[in-house]
Amino acid sequence: MSVAASIPSCAAGVPIFQALPPAGLADLGEAMRHRHFARGELVAAAGEPVEYLIVVAGGRLKAVHTAASGREQVVRTLGPGEFLGEMALFAPARHEGDLVALEETDACLVPRRAVQAILARYPEVSVRLVEALAQRLVEAEQLVADLGLRDVGQRLAAELCRLAEGGLVHLSRPWAELAVRLGTTPESLSRRLKALQAQGIIAQKGARTVLILAPERLQRLAQG
Repeated sequence: MSVAASIPSCAAGVPIFQALPPAGLADLGEAMRHRHFARGELVAAAGEPVEYLIVVAGGRLKAVHTAASGREQVVRTLGPGEFLGEMALFAPARHEGDLVALEETDACLVPRRAVQAILARYPEVSVRLVEALAQRLVEAEQLVADLGLRDVGQRLAAELCRLAEGGLVHLSRPWAELAVRLGTTPESLSRRLKALQAQGIIAQKGARTVLILAPERLQRLAQG
């Protein structure tokens, strides 16, 4: 089945829309526009009005802020089921940075007014949306606190502790994206990983797998 033919399931994969009944999903599907973006293609430019809720059906997008010097900072990445543009559902807004396809990406674009109509018709979806926004706020506040109180090594140690399952960490995304999440650069993160290996705290087992050799030491490092 093509992505275009399965557009309603694109919405069904988004947590805030999982409370919708079939009729609601059908209404949402009728309002959606399907778009395919090539790697590196601009999805939305900084300063443009946010006119759509953009839902990633397949592939990945990145939100990038560019300084006057030309230096770029990736502030967020989005994978399948994740979305951007929710703040414009409450008040007119503009994209703060460029939104660019990290790879071949299929996305569903839902007009702002169509989502607002869904929220008015199905209050349970509004509750899910508020919960999602609250979670993002918690994560943003935690990152701000970490940036002020922990250095890169401590933030990395805390993240590895959080992700570890049975002494192993399996990353679903590239290290570069974890660097963005931790508020650092891929180069700095790489140096910290090598330092942890040199200290015998971790061992890398493949491109995205880490074995925790000394969990108690890692925990102490995370706590500072």
